[in-house]
Amino acid sequence: MTHSTGGSIARVEFHAPYHPNVLVRVLDKYYSIDGACSNRSDKYVHWITHFHFDHIRSSVAGGADFLLKQDEKITIYAPDDKTPVEEGLNVFDIHQHLYNTHSKGKRQLVPVNGNENLRINGTTIESVPLKHSVPNNAVFLKNSEADFTVFVTGDWLGSDEENREAIVSREPSILISECRYIQPDTYDMTSSRMHTHLNDLLALKELLPDTVIIPYHLSRTFSDISHLRVVFKKHGFVFGKKILFFNNTDSYRITEEF
Repeated sequence: MTHSTGGSIARVEFHAPYHPNVLVRVLDKYYSIDGACSNRSDKYVHWITHFHFDHIRSSVAGGADFLLKQDEKITIYAPDDKTPVEEGLNVFDIHQHLYNTHSKGKRQLVPVNGNENLRINGTTIESVPLKHSVPNNAVFLKNSEADFTVFVTGDWLGSDEENREAIVSREPSILISECRYIQPDTYDMTSSRMHTHLNDLLALKELLPDTVIIPYHLSRTFSDISHLRVVFKKHGFVFGKKILFFNNTDSYRITEEF
């Protein structure tokens, strides 16, 4: 962390170390990933990485529907997961019906394919497919007015070489990555469950020495948060509930600890 002056250029905020939802601000634009919804379509982009319940519950249950005008809708971008379920329905169709029903049509899912690029609110948003137990679209943010990029993984198989290459090839300035387990003897279990281990992040750190790596979405088995802080600090990772970035991505401050 270096000395900071002036206002912040970015903010990363989490609900808890175990929750998958993350809010990213780049300049004056916000990106809610696997999180709750806002009615400000001019400032907010809502993104779902994949259709596991812990990743959709905030956007299903929480929202700003009551603030919307009659003809307004909240748009939520989500994987176009065509995995068949039953009676001719697929995963995306079922969740689209869930959102529409729960919000009375005010929250609407928009399907996004892997490797698709969207241009929203002055930002290029790239959908990066990362292998997990279900289709998962990581999100790569490039704001045209900011000289840095942000990559948010969702859940991903950290031991998979194609997954790692998808991240390394983009050389993100900030990488916000799932890190489910940290104990050395849990690596094989982590891989078998299609998740990411501390060792996977250490491997990425070697390949991305200039990237600020922020671990999140840990297992709830970790009740000693102070121990997590020690481990992540030892390895040069940034770990906190609210993190502000100032002059550049090297000048940051953790303004609220977990």
